[in-house]
Amino acid sequence: MIKGEYNYKDFYHKVFLNNYEKFKSIQKRIDKKISKVLSNPYHNTEFLDDVLGRLNLKGCRSIRIDRNFRIIYVICEECRKIKDCEYCFCEGLDEKSVVFLTVNTHREAYLLK
Repeated sequence: MIKGEYNYKDFYHKVFLNNYEKFKSIQKRIDKKISKVLSNPYHNTEFLDDVLGRLNLKGCRSIRIDRNFRIIYVICEECRKIKDCEYCFCEGLDEKSVVFLTVNTHREAYLLK
């Protein structure tokens, strides 16, 4: 998906890939944000936590594409240190890996749809 050399390796959950195909009109902006995340996944991102009554996104991060769209992802070196990280799909992956979970509208992204 993203070409080039970065500080982190990229991996994509099937939900992310399906949604990426749906949002063709913003794919260039999505690619640009993915490049930024792979260069420095901690910069200008939001660390997510457990919010009562919603999904426990503790260990996940989000980055804003625009007013309405978000990317949700995990950084393997970070989520492995968090005991309650339910979405750490990093088994067998290098510490310097990022797993992109979803890209969607603000509301749907935080539901991991």
